[in-house]
Amino acid sequence: MKNNSIKYTYIFSFFLLIGLTGCDDMLEAELPINELSSEVVYASDPTAEATINGIYQSMVTNTYYNSLHTILGQTADELILKTLLSNVYTTNEMIETDNSAGAMWTDFYKTIYNANNSIKGISESKTLTPAKTKLWIAEAKFLRAYSYFYLTNLWGDVPLILTTNIDETSIAPRNTQTEIYNQIILDLKDAETDLPIDYLGYSSLRVRATKAAAQALLSRVYLYLGNWTEASNYATLVINDTSNYKIITGLTSTNNPFIADNKEAILQIPYFNVTYTYEGGALFTSAGTYMLRNGNTLFETGDARKTNWTGTTVAADGQTYTIPRKYKNAYTTTPVERSTILRLGELYLIRAEARVKLNNITGAQEDINVIRNRALLGNTTLTDSDQLLALIALERQRELFAENGHRWFDLKRTGKIDEVLGTTSGKIWASTDSLFPIPETARRSNPFLGQNLGYN
Repeated sequence: MKNNSIKYTYIFSFFLLIGLTGCDDMLEAELPINELSSEVVYASDPTAEATINGIYQSMVTNTYYNSLHTILGQTADELILKTLLSNVYTTNEMIETDNSAGAMWTDFYKTIYNANNSIKGISESKTLTPAKTKLWIAEAKFLRAYSYFYLTNLWGDVPLILTTNIDETSIAPRNTQTEIYNQIILDLKDAETDLPIDYLGYSSLRVRATKAAAQALLSRVYLYLGNWTEASNYATLVINDTSNYKIITGLTSTNNPFIADNKEAILQIPYFNVTYTYEGGALFTSAGTYMLRNGNTLFETGDARKTNWTGTTVAADGQTYTIPRKYKNAYTTTPVERSTILRLGELYLIRAEARVKLNNITGAQEDINVIRNRALLGNTTLTDSDQLLALIALERQRELFAENGHRWFDLKRTGKIDEVLGTTSGKIWASTDSLFPIPETARRSNPFLGQNLGYN
């Protein structure tokens, strides 16, 4: 798979360029357009699969391995800079010309565009292997759903693009978040049907979507929508797949959920030609560019997550702070890590929360204890629903810190964001800050987008 991805990277680049720039001279600098017609690309299994690999490779960008961790961590109450200097993220004063936020919008829509292109080309081909056709379309739908999950949770109402027709997409209005979520669920259920149950067809590498990836994301989506039964049911499907997934115990630097192809990983980003992650090599370094705002008080005594997933640094004020160090591979070859976007630990916490809401207190305790025991902490004895929900929120902070924006989204979906960020030091908070501004570049290209409340 890796060799095919590298060999056919130019195909992905072709689609990316025609979809987002339409610049003929750029195309011709790589390969003449007549060498890469859709008829040729989707005529054979290797080239068609290369378009799917290209979508995954498009996720090796600053958005997925940096901004989702750091921008969302700062807009929440999670991350601050070692310099202790404020910025538009820590103060929640983001503007529509912010380049990093704009790049996130663009990257998500790049993934969606290329997914749409692959779905169309593969569906219309008459020469591809039928079983593989179903698999590739399922993967493209999963990746489209994953991108829309972030788009709608960051910006609210966004254009729902299911075509590659530039005449339509360039003037597409914003769809409601309900419409976006309906499409996400539809795509994920379609994907669940046709994705494989294991990674054997992917050379045992956990870098492409399986049935469990669709189920895990469905569990998260239903949690966000308050559908506790479905959130619990989909989490259970993955948790019960013990032949493929198992919670890691005995956390060490060589035994953790961020090691490549570990049993807790459901989906990891496929880095190509490297054996390190950006997170470990340049982002969350031992020097500590970013610090956990509440890191010194977040963990209980003896918590293995603090021992193994954090470090310390001395900040500009001379005080010692806790820093995130989940990824440790700084340009070395062992252990090989990968940016992890779905993992089993989250699903235990999703099911615990859903079970409390469903008044299954014993089941919720069991799920919480799986996470606590893995961290070398004792079982909870709490039985009150509100106290259990507070503990789950705390365990989510401890388990999912500096990962993929979880804290930012948790504050929003639980209705705690005004209460927490309105009293957080250094914040200039307004309720409208819970949605990011629609990027100025996108609005300039499409006059039908409009802007979120609270922004000019």
